[in-house]
Amino acid sequence: MTENNTKRDTQTKAARYAADIIRANIFEGLLSPGQRLIEAELMAELDVGRSTIREALLQLDAEGIVELRHQRGSRVRRLTLRDITELFQMRERLEGLAAYLAAQHADSPDNRRWLQQTRKIWTQGEVINNAVTHMEKNVLLHEGIIHMSNNRSLGRVIRPMQISGYRIQYLKLLDENRRRQSAREHVQIIDAMLGGVAERAEQLMREHIHGAGEMAKRIQGLAAEEPKQEQVRPLAAARKAAVRGATAPAGREHLARRSR
Repeated sequence: MTENNTKRDTQTKAARYAADIIRANIFEGLLSPGQRLIEAELMAELDVGRSTIREALLQLDAEGIVELRHQRGSRVRRLTLRDITELFQMRERLEGLAAYLAAQHADSPDNRRWLQQTRKIWTQGEVINNAVTHMEKNVLLHEGIIHMSNNRSLGRVIRPMQISGYRIQYLKLLDENRRRQSAREHVQIIDAMLGGVAERAEQLMREHIHGAGEMAKRIQGLAAEEPKQEQVRPLAAARKAAVRGATAPAGREHLARRSR
């Protein structure tokens, strides 16, 4: 390995480390949606260089967690109501597919053992009585089902759709009644997978994600919708409009005066 390759490998590892720390701070609510991310402060906190921080922020921007704005720095991404709606629409379809595929692999001894152990967790009181525990076990369940689907692309597509930066706000909406309902839905999904009933597992998961999306729409502090930008007409359309104007009566009269 050349010296340049070694330096690049070290830089990539450092950027990955920085991205992991920043991401964890966002997920844990230490960095709030909309909060500016100042490079100098991140460099001092993580003891890395500016290029490492910028590479880490580029990675987080690609994940949809951070927004990079030209000449305005970066900030933790704020979602709009439309963002929430669209993300959960996609998750409903994709996680339904994950449950469908996972049910087809439920006969594997390892998968069956995991499902049985996970089912036991969701019948215990801790996931109902403790919102934080509920959230943590919820993440493990959904990630486990995606893994069990044996479709690597699903995980890559679904992961950026999480609203991890809003976990604290979501927790405030996760009251005991909602936790009880969520636990029941999880058990039903697991039972469908254990029974190998793929269509039912898919339908139950879609209903579960839809309900979570409806609740997510009530999150406080969502960003206002960006004003719609005026649509720029293609050059060809602009030329046609100009020709039409020139061939109108007033346009023809104007051209006639110019030709005299």
